[in-house]
Amino acid sequence: MNFDKETQWIELVKEYDDSIALESLVRRYRPMIDNMYIKFFIDSYDKNDWYQEAFIVCYQTCCLFDGQNGSKFGSFFKMKFQNHIIDIIRRENAVKRRANIRTESYDNLVINGTIDDLTTENDNWLEVSNQIERILVEMSSLELLAFQFLLGKISLKDACESAQCDVKQIMRAVGRCKNKIKKSK
Repeated sequence: MNFDKETQWIELVKEYDDSIALESLVRRYRPMIDNMYIKFFIDSYDKNDWYQEAFIVCYQTCCLFDGQNGSKFGSFFKMKFQNHIIDIIRRENAVKRRANIRTESYDNLVINGTIDDLTTENDNWLEVSNQIERILVEMSSLELLAFQFLLGKISLKDACESAQCDVKQIMRAVGRCKNKIKKSK
């Protein structure tokens, strides 16, 4: 029986956990993986993280794939990888939402008398303000636009037009802004 290279790689991965065959498969589907990287944004994921996920999903896909019924490995891998990425994004968003479940507006707390507005002035406001200024000075013009988008001051479309760039670049700049803020703590 004459197997093409892809089928041989799949069998090597499935039967012998062959890392060279797995790497060859991931390299073959690199354009699809790169397109997913552009299409989806996962906070704190760089290209190396993205490819690590691709290796994991490709291995799992090889173990599950049965080409006997005429299905194509490429489309099966693409579907599994896209679903995997969407699951990661859902988990990330669920963690973000968890913090908002028991929150209440500061204004409502003041109105209800739970917090006295005059006694809760933040003595550290000046320090926080100075810290924000230091962070802003370190940001590039693209990051400043992304920061404005992050704060809801401008729309994503306006940020892209002002910076003369695409959505992907703005979203990466948003990620860099978040990292700079986290590092300043």
